[in-house]
Amino acid sequence: MSDRVLRISLLIVSTAGVAVSTYLTYVHYQPAALICTGSGGCETVQDSSYAVLVGVPVAVLGIGAWIAALVLTLWNSEFARTLTAALAIGSLAFVAYLVILQLFVIDAICIWCMVNDLILVPALTLLALLRLRTAPDV
Repeated sequence: MSDRVLRISLLIVSTAGVAVSTYLTYVHYQPAALICTGSGGCETVQDSSYAVLVGVPVAVLGIGAWIAALVLTLWNSEFARTLTAALAIGSLAFVAYLVILQLFVIDAICIWCMVNDLILVPALTLLALLRLRTAPDV
């Protein structure tokens, strides 16, 4: 896969991540706006004490991480490629923690969170690592 294709893919995944995190942030402040399955898992997760970390909603942290991924992808340098991979690996570790919380501590699943945690962040990580292995576009 070419570096160009990887960059475009990273931009698409990061944009989707910004969208999901922005929606989850909006829902954090406007709970009535939540669109979820009938199980009530989204509400339970959003209302849990784990939805906020040091006073900041986890979804806001997600927006920041996804915007950083976008900026780093647009900033086409070797250093930015390395930072993107580091961000992706750190994000993967954090979402593993969040998934474990949902499954074993909160005992509820937020489908929107899982889209981010099980689809978008692993895709970001894979694409970022693949990009480290490709030759940069000239």
